[in-house]
Amino acid sequence: MSVEVNENILEQIRRKRGQLETFLASARPKKRRLINTTIIGGTIAAGLTAAPALGGASFTTWLTAALGLTSPSWRLLCGAAFVCSAASTVATQLLKSQNLEEFVSRAQGCRAKLEVLEVGLIAGQLEVKQATSEYLKCVEDTPFLEGS
Repeated sequence: MSVEVNENILEQIRRKRGQLETFLASARPKKRRLINTTIIGGTIAAGLTAAPALGGASFTTWLTAALGLTSPSWRLLCGAAFVCSAASTVATQLLKSQNLEEFVSRAQGCRAKLEVLEVGLIAGQLEVKQATSEYLKCVEDTPFLEGS
């Protein structure tokens, strides 16, 4: 194969790696935020509902007086628990419906494969035909990049 063909596949590999880096730079923080929202929202919701359940009427009476509320404090606690629980549920569903975990995992795997291909081609340890075949597999595994 000619040097030109080798340079063409290297350019394609570098371009795809750039797309993967761009995707991962935005998807990983989004995934982390959604997971954190799920964990923190669920934990706070549990704590807000546990307080009146464990403390009983004496706790809610004390909290109502301490906060100077005109309505029972359990209403405030339940309302806050609802908001936290809803945020947790929405974050979980967004994470699943957008397939973020799967896409991030596939993008990271493809990025590693492309790095191996690039190094192999540059070092002369890999044939252009084999590199092209492996590159095409990575393209097939990352159709979600088309929109990014």
